[in-house]
Amino acid sequence: LRNPNSPLKDISLVNQQWRAIVLPMLFRNVVWTLESCDQLVAQPSEDSGSYSDPADKIPVLAFLRANDLGRRVRSLTIIVYRKVVPVVPPEPRPGATGARNVSRWGNTAEWKQARFGNPFVDAQAHYGTQTTTATVYNGDNNWLWRMLFSVMDPMRLSIIASPQTLARLLSCMVFVGDADFFSTEERLHILSLSRDSSSTGSPQPSEPKSSSQVAAPASHKCATEREYIPTALLTIRPWTHLLLNENSSIRVYKSYHYFDRRPPSILSSLLGWEEAPHNVMMVPSTITTFSYIAIFPLATQFSMIVYRLPRIENLYLQLVPRNDILLDKTEMDHVNASDLWLERNSCYELVMRNMLKPATAPSLNSNNTNNNGGDDEDNEDDGDQDGHDENDAMDARPGRTYNWQHLCKLETGDLADREAWLDAVEWVEESRSGWRVERDGVFVKGPVPTEFADDGPLLV
Repeated sequence: LRNPNSPLKDISLVNQQWRAIVLPMLFRNVVWTLESCDQLVAQPSEDSGSYSDPADKIPVLAFLRANDLGRRVRSLTIIVYRKVVPVVPPEPRPGATGARNVSRWGNTAEWKQARFGNPFVDAQAHYGTQTTTATVYNGDNNWLWRMLFSVMDPMRLSIIASPQTLARLLSCMVFVGDADFFSTEERLHILSLSRDSSSTGSPQPSEPKSSSQVAAPASHKCATEREYIPTALLTIRPWTHLLLNENSSIRVYKSYHYFDRRPPSILSSLLGWEEAPHNVMMVPSTITTFSYIAIFPLATQFSMIVYRLPRIENLYLQLVPRNDILLDKTEMDHVNASDLWLERNSCYELVMRNMLKPATAPSLNSNNTNNNGGDDEDNEDDGDQDGHDENDAMDARPGRTYNWQHLCKLETGDLADREAWLDAVEWVEESRSGWRVERDGVFVKGPVPTEFADDGPLLV
């Protein structure tokens, strides 16, 4: 992002004519770096008598508007990262024995404030409710997204921030009860929304909110909870691609009963896998491609995608790192590598079983979830003779979706594990479910194209 070799910037300094030519290219891909979420969601005060556009008070937006560059922006990347100045321990006193152990964050209180934030720093913009297990953000940040898209119309919007910051920007819930098991410092996740060049730039009309989508049962509502306000970010443009990168979960494998831990992530909120009123699918109907990238996520976390899959056509998964993190002795200390691969295998097994399962499912309601009427319409044995099922705990949460039948393409970014890929190919071949191999790492559903029909079967 900060390449010292920047010829276009050098050209822009020659004269005004050259600058006018180069500026549209320089601001085609805008990177906006912030140290605090407050710089985004702190809505400008309207106490002053004269009206002023909030965008005029934000330097990057004011510059884009002043130079008529908003229409040139193709992608916007917002990075919210708290820069940390290493704490230098004081010089030891003469005769002192041992040195004081100073953490990177200085003290535990400072780290907790950096990780969880202060839910009452900006009451008008935040509306955060901190509990012992989760943080609920009910602030209305829709003015922010409308302001951004009034200045520019990017084809891709990416936010790189901690899961708590992402939850705050999307006005949703994030579980933080087990956060320390996954990281002792701030970890960044990536949420990226993009759309095809053929899609229009006009906002999508929002669906009317029914009482079941907004109001929560009284027994589930917190005393400090405000009315649920859906974020406009996911529907302000007809996004077709959604990507979520959750970083690494390797550290949790050092803990006892790691499989019972839950990472801080907005995945559950995106898929509506939370208590009311956050049990509504946030993924809009315009999304056709969903990409999920993580480093050895727990199967319990990954199962949210399986049981609450949005109605999409394409699914991309990458669960194994492409770097040398497995060779890092510090990262892998007290980690049983076999546990990592077992969880990875469990994740893909869940995917393959549901992908190849015959499409016999209940009808869907407007919330993109199954009707929870208690009727089992798949005519299959869901448990043992006692009526218990291994997924009963999942069923106690918001209803599952039955959208695997609509999936047309599954792509994996973990092709380096050739043995696992060949096992998956064999599984698809034996299923005779209509799925076939399009190329390495890609399964597609449908008949073999006519031009390849005479070349023999394509691993179906």
